[in-house]
Formats: sequence, structure tokens, C-alpha cells
Amino acid sequence: MATHSHVKLFRGVGLTDLLVGLAIGMLAMLVIIKVAVLFEARRKSTVGAADAQQNVAIAVSLMSRELRMAGQGLGPVDSPGCAVAHDLGTALGALSLTPVTIIDGVAGAPDAIQIFSSATRQSTAAAKLLIAHASTDASMQIDSTLGMQPEDYLLFYEPGKSCSLVRVTAISTGAYRVDHSTMPLVTPTTPVAAGTVATPAPVDYGSGSRVINLGSLNLVRYAINATNDLQTSRFNLVSADWQMAGMASGIVSLQAQYGFDNRPGVQTSPQVTFWSSSMIDADGNGKTGDSNDLKRLIALRFAVVARSSERNDQGCSASLPQWTAGDVTTGQLALIDISLDHVTNWNCFRYRVLEAEVPLRNLIWNDS
Repeated sequence: MATHSHVKLFRGVGLTDLLVGLAIGMLAMLVIIKVAVLFEARRKSTVGAADAQQNVAIAVSLMSRELRMAGQGLGPVDSPGCAVAHDLGTALGALSLTPVTIIDGVAGAPDAIQIFSSATRQSTAAAKLLIAHASTDASMQIDSTLGMQPEDYLLFYEPGKSCSLVRVTAISTGAYRVDHSTMPLVTPTTPVAAGTVATPAPVDYGSGSRVINLGSLNLVRYAINATNDLQTSRFNLVSADWQMAGMASGIVSLQAQYGFDNRPGVQTSPQVTFWSSSMIDADGNGKTGDSNDLKRLIALRFAVVARSSERNDQGCSASLPQWTAGDVTTGQLALIDISLDHVTNWNCFRYRVLEAEVPLRNLIWNDS
């Protein structure tokens, strides 16, 4: 009888199986990579937006604090708006006793804000001239030297005249005489809001004119530079120039408006009834930006726009940011688009807008 041998066949992984497995693995890897890329893009976009919000929050807080000091120690109730003659160099430019000035950006460009206040060590009432003071005099007789010391800056104020800024050089003990630097003889430009230039002339002050001790000048500007950094600039009296420092990065716009009480007559309870990007004739006397208008300046509203450092992962479909601002015609608050024409590919980024409304308490209270 013949015997038959049985051969057992074992089948392994074939080339086809390998190719199919590789294809499935590659597809799975592509999906994982795509999810990872999308996740990272979303994470960067979210983190960038959070950083932008943090930057703008710090900036708004610091600016609001500085604005609350606007106008502090600038003297009698009628003195704000007075054009100031000074010898602090061309870097300072035109100066007036305007507590806060909005430098309006052209065609929707970012605004700049300038704040002016006294930096005196103690707040005292303005002194008075005991005798008339000519522009060529280098000393004055006043009724009080309380709080004054050498190197302080004094401001001459008489209604209807421009003001003059001088520096104390010496104070005679018990004589109520103050020696000071030479008075500037050129009448300065009038306040920025009016936009006109006065005629050069020496300034003399009569008996009874006020002498305001400013101590040191606190002049601060907030503006956005070409690289989208919000900068603060402080005027240095020693070097007679502006010294800049960065506040926040990724800031693409700063918009500001004055808040006026333009109701006719004397009001015992001030309130903002008209918001405007520029000075207005708030009291209706035919003059824009004079001391009567500044008496009716109650608050300042501003918005800071921060841009995410990363492009929007959803594509270039962002809409313009908005802020609550006064309508050009009515002065009443409404949602208004913030122009970003100066920003390249502005619609490819996310934005955060923080607003603040700051009462100008020193103008509301004012000095006597």
C-alpha cells in the first residue's frame, strides 16, 4: 500500500497587504498632522488674542489714571486755555493751559492724547502780584511764597493776556520777593484747538495778576508709532525734549473724544451731553476752545484697539472693530467703525477693543 505525505502550506503578509497597510497609515498620519496643525493655529490665534487683550487692558488702566490728573494745579477757574510763552525749546512747540488735548488722526488714523498738569509738591492757592511786573523785570513782589523754592516753574496769568512761564532762581526770606529767569518775550501760538498764531509781543502783567506755582511741568503724550507700539512720551525740562517709552505692543488704533456739557445757561449738575473728536463752541459764544468751553469739558472717552500677533486661522474675513462714540452730527453715543486703512491686511487678524470714559475731575472741581 502506497503512503501519501501531506504538505502544510503557511501564508504570510504579502506585498499587497503591505501596500494597503502603508496607505491606511499614511492617511491616518495626514489626518493627525492636519488636526495638529489646526490645533496649533487655533492655539496661537487664541493666545495671540489673549495677549492683545492683556496689553490693551494695561494700557487703558495706565492712561485712565493719568487722565484723572489732567488739569491738576493749573490755577484759577479761568486760566485753562491760556496760551503759554516759554523758553523750553522748539521740541515742546506750542503750549497752552489745556488739561487734555486730542490730536485727531487724519482720515481715521490713530489719535494722540496730550495731558498737562502741575507736578508741584503741594497744592496751594495762586499768589498775587503786589506791584506791576514788566516783561523786562527779573524779580517780582507777591503776597505769598508758600510752597515755592528754587527751580520751581511759575506761571503768570492775567485775564485777556497770554501766560508766561518762568523758573525761580532765588527767594528772599521775609521779603516776598522772587527772582526768576528772563521772561519769554514772544507771545506763543494760541491753543491747538483754535489753530491760529498770535502776534509776537512782550507781555506785562498788572498788580493783582496771579502767579501759579506749577512746580514742575507734567506733560505726557500717548501715541501709536509706525511699528504698532503704544508709546508714552514725557517732556523733560532739563534736556528740553520728549523722552519716549513703550507701553504696549500690537496696538493699531487709539481713538478719543471730548465730552462736553453744551446745555445753555449755568448748570449746577454737570453732565456730558455732546461727544466730539474736536473742540466745539460748547457755550455758544462764537469762540471755539476758549476757557468757557474748557469749563464745560466734563470727560474724555477713548478706545484702544489691539491686534493679535497671529493671523486669523479662519482666513481673511475679519470685520472692522467698533467702539461706542459720539455721532459727528448729534454728538450722541452710537456704535462706530474704527478705520484700519493704515494697517496692512487688517482683515486677516483678530482684534480686541477696550473703552474707557474718564471724568476730568480737576476741571469739574476747578481751583478757586
